[in-house]
Amino acid sequence: LPSYYILIFVVQNDSAMVANPSPDFPYKGHLNLSPQELDPTKRWVIGAAIFQNNNLENPSLLLLKRAPHEESFANAWELPGGHVEPIDETVADAVKREVREETSQVVVEFIGGIEPMVWESKSQSNFQLNYVVTVRPGDEVKPNADEHVAWIWAREEQIDSLSMTKEMRNVVQNALKFAAQA
Repeated sequence: LPSYYILIFVVQNDSAMVANPSPDFPYKGHLNLSPQELDPTKRWVIGAAIFQNNNLENPSLLLLKRAPHEESFANAWELPGGHVEPIDETVADAVKREVREETSQVVVEFIGGIEPMVWESKSQSNFQLNYVVTVRPGDEVKPNADEHVAWIWAREEQIDSLSMTKEMRNVVQNALKFAAQA
């Protein structure tokens, strides 16, 4: 079986950004698919941005620094995420599980979507779905120490100074644009 990844865009529940959730958003229908229903020719990925506060003029989002022993993108900054497992009933369940594992945050509601991202790896096409969700307010951020060595609440003016792939930088910038339009 091919492996899948989940990353998601996340907004804290007490943020003003969640005031008007959209009933329809890009790739909403994928949330109810089981991992087995996803196109097996692609590696599915979802982008995760957790906004720290409701300062829409200068929002900050959680970025994690990959561990140096990681095979792919060692020491690169990224949004939280992980694999969709065969045990997950749906993509939405996988998103909830992975956000919890990666950040200790609890997803409350899916409220939007961001443009997808596509890139090629050694063996597969990667297709990243990006969702906006709310998380339970007040939970402490606790990244998975086996996969990440640092975390930061990054503001737009800091993004260019952080080491990350071009594709991830675009996803992060799209997340910040979403926050500014909320």
